[in-house]
Amino acid sequence: MKFTLSTITKCSGRLGVLGGLDRLPNLSLATPAIIFHTKGGSIPHLSKEAMQHVCNEPTFLQLSISNTLHMQEAIQASRMTIAEFIAQNNCATLLFPRDPSEIPIPGVPEKELVPVYTRNGRRNISLEQYMTLVEAFRPDAYVPLYDGDTDRNSSKKREQKSLDRTEKFVEQCLEWHRKSETLQSSCLIGPVVGGYNEKLREQSIEILRKSDELFAGYLIDGLHLNGPSVARMDGTAMLPIVANVCQKLPEEKVRFCFGSYDPLLVLEMVAAGVDIFDTSYVYLKAAQEHRALVFSFDVTSTEQHTTELDTTDTRWAEDFGPLLDGCRCYTCQKHSRAYVHHLYNTREMLGPILLMMHNLHHYLEYFKTIREHVQNDTLAELKKHLAGQKTLPPFVPSKEEKILTPAAQKDILEPTEDMEDKQTKKQRA
Repeated sequence: MKFTLSTITKCSGRLGVLGGLDRLPNLSLATPAIIFHTKGGSIPHLSKEAMQHVCNEPTFLQLSISNTLHMQEAIQASRMTIAEFIAQNNCATLLFPRDPSEIPIPGVPEKELVPVYTRNGRRNISLEQYMTLVEAFRPDAYVPLYDGDTDRNSSKKREQKSLDRTEKFVEQCLEWHRKSETLQSSCLIGPVVGGYNEKLREQSIEILRKSDELFAGYLIDGLHLNGPSVARMDGTAMLPIVANVCQKLPEEKVRFCFGSYDPLLVLEMVAAGVDIFDTSYVYLKAAQEHRALVFSFDVTSTEQHTTELDTTDTRWAEDFGPLLDGCRCYTCQKHSRAYVHHLYNTREMLGPILLMMHNLHHYLEYFKTIREHVQNDTLAELKKHLAGQKTLPPFVPSKEEKILTPAAQKDILEPTEDMEDKQTKKQRA
């Protein structure tokens, strides 16, 4: 995998092209860009045929261990790569431990293991298990095992532990990768951790730069604990960390940063130097919040715009216009707001399908516009235009839709080292 940097603008980030895969030499991705977030190798709610209405060209797929772990035995038996197994052989597969749309399950981390949150609950994965799985999947690129479970509330002790564990895991993964004949065609992506401590972030980069020739790019992680709450993040504390990390990383390597970030925060991160994001934000809005993305990215428009459309609102029951006027997606061309509202009321499976198709189309068009503004060094105009738009109140799930109880959410926010201390005291007793 090779990243070609074409332009660095003064205040708007950078333009580049990601490509050069051994298996797919003609596949490329213009950056800043998004790669498609998947569940079990498939884009949520969309079949391969439905996806052709959104994007009919080969692309890059983000795969997560948490929702592909159950496929390992079948893939090993079939002797296929994971790209062949999920019938996406013309797409690039990038494998990561975490699914950015899923909330962590509370628990005490073990010294030599990393928790993975699967559909069957929390599982602790050893380095040997992880690398065996990577060899079975043979993705086009993957991240070594690492500890990125930190956020704004993590203590210095937890951030230090994240760095120490990651250093050890990465070193062992690199040794395994060098010896493995199976993985010689797979590229490595280095994980930059350290929480919100700039010194630890710099140490993490220094450790990874020792093996810089092995890494095709870098993943900036440990900024949050994933899930829907990321869409409401205040970037005040995060952006200086991201900007500092991007300044320390080599310019010729691509930079990933995943999470369901708000579109305005995405612009700030593009300006800081991030190249590639994912589509978990689109999935969470469509599948969990039943909202269509309707924010405007046409800076010449002087109308008052709203960023989202709540399809559960009864005022759309007899509105036979499209979700977004002027949108060229399949949903807006074929269906109305009233129909999508009806699908929600009747709990039809077609509802999230149509919302996913619209939201993905809208987000892809948004990133095309971002690249144009980066090229013209006018990203500040797009930020100002987006910041002036009206936002809906935060989504509040119904009793049936709640993912976690308040008690479980409280457990997640509990500092991990405190949980470890409690476990240690219990063992001593």
